[in-house]
Amino acid sequence: MIISRSIKSLQKQIKSLKLRNNKISLVPTMGSLHEGHLSLIKKAKGKKRIVIVSIFINPTQFGANEDFAKYPKNTSRDINLLKKISTDIVFLPHNKDILKYKTSKLKQPKLPVEKILCGKSRPRYFPGVGKIIIKLFDIIKPDYAYFGEKDYQQLYFIKQLVKSLKFHTKIIPGKTIRDSSGIALSSRNLYLNDAQKLIAKNIIVILRKTKRELLRNWNPLKILNQNKKILIDIGVSKIDYFELRSENFNKNIPKDRKCRLFIAVFIGSTRLIDNIKIN
Repeated sequence: MIISRSIKSLQKQIKSLKLRNNKISLVPTMGSLHEGHLSLIKKAKGKKRIVIVSIFINPTQFGANEDFAKYPKNTSRDINLLKKISTDIVFLPHNKDILKYKTSKLKQPKLPVEKILCGKSRPRYFPGVGKIIIKLFDIIKPDYAYFGEKDYQQLYFIKQLVKSLKFHTKIIPGKTIRDSSGIALSSRNLYLNDAQKLIAKNIIVILRKTKRELLRNWNPLKILNQNKKILIDIGVSKIDYFELRSENFNKNIPKDRKCRLFIAVFIGSTRLIDNIKIN
């Protein structure tokens, strides 16, 4: 496994690999790796494919009073995990090198998804994600890039970004990975104490309950409001949103349309997100 901290040395390695007809698979991460990340890395492997995992905690996607300063970091553990699953290259750039890197020919577009759900409550989030993804894609020029469906809004946003900027990168989703209690894996789960984990495992319970009720009687407003109350009763501190939307984020969806339930809640000071397909 190669560990690269320099943009120039990484690009030199990629150029050499591409001359030998290798395809490049990129899995962008912010470190603190878990089985969700590892499932994407395993999916990214294939014949004549080189898997690059980037680790960069992106300061530009955090807003004021968010958790950038305490975001979990354990680079040595991450590197050991990546060695065990035979990752080809780990890109560990210095913050100043990534933040200074110029993509003058690529102007980041404003996309509609930035105004709803996570975009509405975290206005720096999507612009910050887009800024660093554009840099990574410009530096690495991956043939494939992998993102989990747990962050479905981010997955959708990046697909739209790639389309708008005409990147020659195929975006490939990976399914949400959950622990034995059903909690969607997230680096932020490390913030939860045992009592909070007991509350968090009810998120998927309520999502699945809401799905069953919707399929039995399509009355989204009534059913969502009833289940919001249950979430508060079981100990959720605050509901940021709990909404039914189509897979391209329209509202007022007929019963037979593909759609998802999207949720973001606070348990104590920790914000957790999740989503499930309805049909």
